[in-house]
Amino acid sequence: MSKIVVGVSEFARAHPSIQWAMSFAESQRLPVELVHVVDTRWGHAPEDYIETALLKAEEKIRDLAQLARESHPRVDVESHVRLGSPVNELVTAAEGAQLLVLGSHPETRDSGSSRRTVRIVSLAPCSVVVAPSAVIPVGAGIVVGVDGSAESNLAVQFAARLADAHREPLTVILAWARPEPWAVTEPFLLETDASEEDMLIVAESIAGLAESYPDLELITEVSASRPETALRVVARDARMLVVGSHGRHGLAKALIGSVSESLVADLPCAVAVIRA
Repeated sequence: MSKIVVGVSEFARAHPSIQWAMSFAESQRLPVELVHVVDTRWGHAPEDYIETALLKAEEKIRDLAQLARESHPRVDVESHVRLGSPVNELVTAAEGAQLLVLGSHPETRDSGSSRRTVRIVSLAPCSVVVAPSAVIPVGAGIVVGVDGSAESNLAVQFAARLADAHREPLTVILAWARPEPWAVTEPFLLETDASEEDMLIVAESIAGLAESYPDLELITEVSASRPETALRVVARDARMLVVGSHGRHGLAKALIGSVSESLVADLPCAVAVIRA
């Protein structure tokens, strides 16, 4: 049976990533596994130090698991502590999972923690949700970026289910601006209007949503901005931004990996990166 894995980096009782994962797991009838990694990469720590850290982590994560069960009694919750590299161990723990959920602190964009989150998102074998700390209040509405790729289409389906479950609007956005040459100080566009192909991508991306979700409020937008800029602006007050793990190469119509990584490193809200 598939599951949701939650990477627990710290043991605060109010843990946004656990809260998000539990609510989603309940709606999808999936079990949850809480995973904390004791980082043992730095030098040769004494065995008693590692053992003490392991025992303390196991006790704390069991407490978090119990709190999670109490808040969502219909969800099966397990907890495990691993030793090693947080990136490698969380990526390994996510093998076979439907979703990996991580926490991140938006005020520490350039910190080691933020860079680690980006690395995990890049290497994870499944889709990843990054839930920011309570510094960013939970907004309303779901935003999804499209580019015509298979990952983009999966992102739309994920976003539509989420928007329908929360009874909130879904905004579907395609950003079609070409990359700006690095030597140009003033931004400019080589095209001034969205093409018929762009409009077709949007239309194909939302095909069937009205029939599948008759009560869903659907908003479409085509932006002349760079993808990461357009998505960040539109999603600033959203509940979640959903993107594909990568898209088409060539023009910057694609939600390529660098766009997803940029959004994860500087969260406008909770971000889901959907992988095929």
